Amino acid sequence: MDKRPLILRTLITLVVVAVFASAIHPLFERDYYVTFLGLLVKPASPEEARKVQEEADALVADAEKLRAEDPNLYQSQALLKAADDKGVDLTKMVRGNDLQDNRDVMSVIRKHASSSIRLGLDLNGGVEFILQLVPDEGFLKELEKGGDDGKNRSRKDIEADIRRNFDRYRDIAIETLRKRLEGQKIFEAEIAPSGDSYVALRAPVVAKDEKVKLMNLIKMSAKLNFRMVHPQNLELVAGMTADKEKSFVPPFGYELMKTSEFRAGQEPLVTYYVVEKRPAMTGKDVVSAYPNKDQFGQRMIALSFNARGAAQFAEVTRANVGRQMAIVLDDHLYCAPVIKDAITGGQATISGRFSDEEIKSIADALVSGSFPFQIKIDAVFDTDPKLGAANVANGIWVGVFSLLFVAAFMCIYYRLAGVIAVCALGLNIVLVLGAMAAFNATLTLPGIAGIILTIGMAVDANVLVFERIREEMAGGKNLRTSVDLGYSRAFSAVFDANVTTLITAIILMYVGTGAIKGFAVTLSIGILSSLFTALFVTRLIFDYLFRYFHLQKLTMMQFFKNAHFNFRAMRGKVFAISGFLIVASLVLVGVRIHNRSMLGIDFTGGTVVSFNYAEQIPQGEIEKALQAAGYEATVTYKYNAMSTTDDRKLEILVRGDLTKESVDTTASPKDVLMNLLNKEFPKAQLSGGLESSVGGLIGDEFTKAALIAIGLSIIGIGVYISLRYEFTFALSSILALAHDVIIALGIFLATGRTVSLTVVAALLTVIGYSINDTVVIFDRIRENARLGVCGTFDENVNLSVNQTLNRTILTSFTTFIVVFVLFLGGGIAINDFVLIMMLGIVIGTYSSIYISPQLVSLWHAKEPVSTNNNVKSVRNPEPKKAGESK
Repeated sequence: MDKRPLILRTLITLVVVAVFASAIHPLFERDYYVTFLGLLVKPASPEEARKVQEEADALVADAEKLRAEDPNLYQSQALLKAADDKGVDLTKMVRGNDLQDNRDVMSVIRKHASSSIRLGLDLNGGVEFILQLVPDEGFLKELEKGGDDGKNRSRKDIEADIRRNFDRYRDIAIETLRKRLEGQKIFEAEIAPSGDSYVALRAPVVAKDEKVKLMNLIKMSAKLNFRMVHPQNLELVAGMTADKEKSFVPPFGYELMKTSEFRAGQEPLVTYYVVEKRPAMTGKDVVSAYPNKDQFGQRMIALSFNARGAAQFAEVTRANVGRQMAIVLDDHLYCAPVIKDAITGGQATISGRFSDEEIKSIADALVSGSFPFQIKIDAVFDTDPKLGAANVANGIWVGVFSLLFVAAFMCIYYRLAGVIAVCALGLNIVLVLGAMAAFNATLTLPGIAGIILTIGMAVDANVLVFERIREEMAGGKNLRTSVDLGYSRAFSAVFDANVTTLITAIILMYVGTGAIKGFAVTLSIGILSSLFTALFVTRLIFDYLFRYFHLQKLTMMQFFKNAHFNFRAMRGKVFAISGFLIVASLVLVGVRIHNRSMLGIDFTGGTVVSFNYAEQIPQGEIEKALQAAGYEATVTYKYNAMSTTDDRKLEILVRGDLTKESVDTTASPKDVLMNLLNKEFPKAQLSGGLESSVGGLIGDEFTKAALIAIGLSIIGIGVYISLRYEFTFALSSILALAHDVIIALGIFLATGRTVSLTVVAALLTVIGYSINDTVVIFDRIRENARLGVCGTFDENVNLSVNQTLNRTILTSFTTFIVVFVLFLGGGIAINDFVLIMMLGIVIGTYSSIYISPQLVSLWHAKEPVSTNNNVKSVRNPEPKKAGESK
């Protein structure tokens, strides 16, 4: 103990904490009004400066009055309304570039006031683009000439085919857009079909410069062509430059293109090329593209082709050795290198003049694929946060309260050890938030619930260690030895439990898309940080207490003393109950799928109805009113960012196509909703109204990726458990996971709710939580088998479940308390997520005691377990430690 490198471990801890703590500065969003006042222009005249300050103070006072009348107003909304009501031009009061109206000013202030962690659409609003897909002329010509299948078709037949298969093409466009945004670390964008030929894209971007960057990325068609330069290019260009009458006409099949090289203090060097119109090869077979630099430090894009592309590129370069090849992206010539030899490695580079930001966007666009359509941006809207300010604050405070409750419980139950665990949990929060800021993760309200849940689950590692310390002390060992053995013997269970969950997270991160990927990032961060704090930091604190405070005693409470329940005797009844619940759940799922009532708006889409309004009503109140009337809906406030007028809209997305399902033929869906809401909220004075159908956020590619991710994660868990334990253990754990997910989903659907993206994320969390619980019991079965403490394997399983019962109940109880408090006060936005988690905790605890270990027990029921038969059927990857009990 005394020889442990205490100073080195302390330095490591301090460095890790300092790095992540600095990443989260500023952790909290700055006060919007204080930021506004800090951005005021500084006139040269003291009198002018005083006037600007007084006018700004008056606006802040008016905004505060508006928020006092309506607590759901955000500070930005209130300040904008106060300025608009008074007719104040904020662009003349605030420092900033290219400020055209008051909304631009709001974006600038919001950017300066924002925290280091990007907030999602629900917490901070963002931007919405309405995109029209117009078939690309080049794409149409390519199809006319045969396309990939080599069949010539008329323009009329091609256009008819596009109209007939437009939904498929639009799905391709949506997935391409999604990949581009994910390349920019924007995982929480909402992209869905809208109307007959439109796509609606929402992203958590508020600053104007970010919007422009995003707009350019969206419009980029990313059409890469390799074209051959005319063999007599130099003579043709020389003739063109000597032609004073400017009558130069390129040869048939060629066009004139140019590159510009900018030189400091000199005129740009313009170079002309006569280039073939028809490409020798396109970039559709590019599989990777990334920014790079040549030996002179100049930026370039490195390309890699798939097998077909590599073969074609080799053929083209072999046939044109000595000629120049023009590399053209979106009709812009970047460079025209000379082909010196056949290029057979499937690699190429694009050099040219790129900005650092531009080269990353182009590389992302090339990888995500080119569009068969031109993208026309029809409208741009700035959207308010989906959740009212009061709802967000309420959700955060509920989460804080639940964490404080868990901290108090740990301190009471484990006394001094609990205090140490709480210190580690506090540090864990810093590490999680710092990592989210460092990795540009987007924080949403369900994400806040997920972080709180991750912290609640992080208690598990501490509980495992403390329970092992208690066991060692009960065996007569002194405190120092008990702590040593507690950490060493609990390590295997902690490591295996977290690695199995981490396998799920990593696979979801690389295979999943959208919210699934964002969820996986948060889960991975939470697992790694909790491992560090629970095993490294708490041990460091214990070493300080032993070395400098001479700790001699550690007291703890205990739920069960010498538990000896006969779980084997209940096996038959438990299996019968589980079988009934599984069958009932599957029948319910089948019924809900048959009547198309299982999937929520995220999957099915629905009808978008927008209204003008006189007074803003909190979104939550509108959603409750619609829910009471039988509508599943989400509500958003937005305004047209491209309009010079006050074009504010209330947008309601209702599940289902109301234009087809409406039973009232005398009134349109928008009239029905408008009458309903005006009756419920007279002050809103809804008027006007537009309606259109909108597709789900989840396309076919997204669904396929999510299912593949879930399947691979379960296979990964099975492989790991097979390697660490045995195949029967892996099979039992996978069956238990299926049991937990099916029953949790069945009970959830029985309450009349629908499956959304949030519910999918919650089910994934249930998988991680359940396997974590199961692996801890498996680890004890393995240890007891190695020590030969039981006569048969069946007895070993029953003993192991009893020995870990305190840990199982404690972890489930603390996590359930966190989730239950969130369920009671977290608000409607996370209610579905939390309900699934509550069900998952109860069912996962039940299956970890009664299902997975009992399935293993059935397989090995009568096998003897002793130290003389090499521990049949249970692998032991760890060697015994010196002095360990045998």
